Amino acid sequence: MKAYMNIPRIGMRNIKTALSVFLCLWLYQLLGRENPVLACVAAVICMQNTIVDSLEKGISRIAGTVMGGLVGILVLFIVSDVFVVSEDMMFFVIPLGIVLLIELCVVFNQKQAVVISCVVYLTILISKNRDGGYVLYTVNRVIDTCIGIFIALLVNKYIVMPKWLKKYLELFNTGSSVKPEAENADAAKEKADYGTEGLHEGRNERND
Repeated sequence: MKAYMNIPRIGMRNIKTALSVFLCLWLYQLLGRENPVLACVAAVICMQNTIVDSLEKGISRIAGTVMGGLVGILVLFIVSDVFVVSEDMMFFVIPLGIVLLIELCVVFNQKQAVVISCVVYLTILISKNRDGGYVLYTVNRVIDTCIGIFIALLVNKYIVMPKWLKKYLELFNTGSSVKPEAENADAAKEKADYGTEGLHEGRNERND
């Protein structure tokens, strides 16, 4: 029995996610704004199958972004202005902030925002370059994340697959795999050539 390839289909969510990342990169290039990483990450995380799902998760992730930023500011304030914490001690301080942040997401019923809030928090805490002070840096990172979320929402709402592209993808997806029916047809032909009793023998001869 012959093996057949099963190449995954290219879906519209796939295309919209890639388009959202492209728009984030293009917008940052246009505005001369540095470091679009958080915007791109947020766009990928926020893209869902439907606009309703994207809107619900988008609102949740904006709340998570704000929480991640606030906890980041709080931790940086403590380690910078209240206590003088060495770089070695930050290995213990940063995970403690993660514990606090996840607990806040649970308390405020924002479990879907855990990932994006932790991403924002870690980006703020781990970064060594905080031009303008940690408060301004945190605000900018929150803005970056919100930009990515809004771009994903707009793309999911207004971008529809063109008919020509849909037909092309259908042809590509159809032609990229050998269907099991074709495999069954080969088996039937093999059976007709060798007969029921000689089928295995014939296959052995082919292998030899």
